[in-house]
Amino acid sequence: MKGMWTNGKPPFPYSYDKNTRSVLVDATKRTIYRAIVEKYLNGTNLGHIAIWLTDNKIPTPYNIKPDGKNKGWSNITVQRLLASEIHLGYITYGKTHSKRGQEELVPEEERIKVMGTHEKLKTPEEHEAIMERLLKNRMLNPNSRRNIFPLSGLLYCEKYGSRMRFRVGENKKQGQHWSALCYHQYKDGSKCEQRGKVMDADFFNALYDRIIHVDPENLREIELHGSRYNDTQVIIEVTEQELKKQKRALDKLHESYEEDMITKQVFLERKAVRSRQIQNLEEELKDLRKVVVDEGNYPTVEQIYERIGEFRELWST
Repeated sequence: MKGMWTNGKPPFPYSYDKNTRSVLVDATKRTIYRAIVEKYLNGTNLGHIAIWLTDNKIPTPYNIKPDGKNKGWSNITVQRLLASEIHLGYITYGKTHSKRGQEELVPEEERIKVMGTHEKLKTPEEHEAIMERLLKNRMLNPNSRRNIFPLSGLLYCEKYGSRMRFRVGENKKQGQHWSALCYHQYKDGSKCEQRGKVMDADFFNALYDRIIHVDPENLREIELHGSRYNDTQVIIEVTEQELKKQKRALDKLHESYEEDMITKQVFLERKAVRSRQIQNLEEELKDLRKVVVDEGNYPTVEQIYERIGEFRELWST
């Protein structure tokens, strides 16, 4: 509650001083951390930051290989570093607890989260901008993130549903231009007979008109997704309550057996029933949380209109 460090080894670029029992910032690593934040906020993607760190032989926060060799930075390592609230100044205690040898995640509202005594390395505004970009990147098609073409991963052949590929061409009439082509092959080796589409002014004008006019059917489908998301959240809450109830019952069963209130045979029979119920509920929760992640990535109607507004503003570039 005093904001002192209690969580083992602190993240990069911090180190723990045993003598003062405080977290300090490594001066050399501070510069590297700030470069990571600034690069990401200026548009460099996670992969390029990871390559830059590895190429510059910056040691990773943790060596995973048993031989002790540094395997280099990964996108996930950079992402976790950027998303950490520790650099924002916070310390969270009690994320997990051990119960009968099993480590369990503690609900967020039951954890202790306070402002730490260690030095902050990013501002709330920077953290907010980082989290906003991480969220947007998670929603984007991976091909679109590469910025090869503005429509990467978005165009499909109407005839076969294959993803269109892009090719740059050049002629006297049009100069340099892009074409979207279907490379689908039949079993006999022949290719899709559908001609490719030149990405000319007519195409982009038609695309613009199509995007700024949202189909009402699509909006209804988006609203349905939102409704299903909310319903799933309610089911998760009910299932979590039932799981807590079953775990409390199992704890009481152990107490009854330890106090000789029930025989060993009765204890084992009841324990088997409770354990099966707990296992079923945990599996059900796991499936429901996967659904929530999928549905949570689906945009809301408000986000659709917000993106259309951004699309209009960015269209000329």
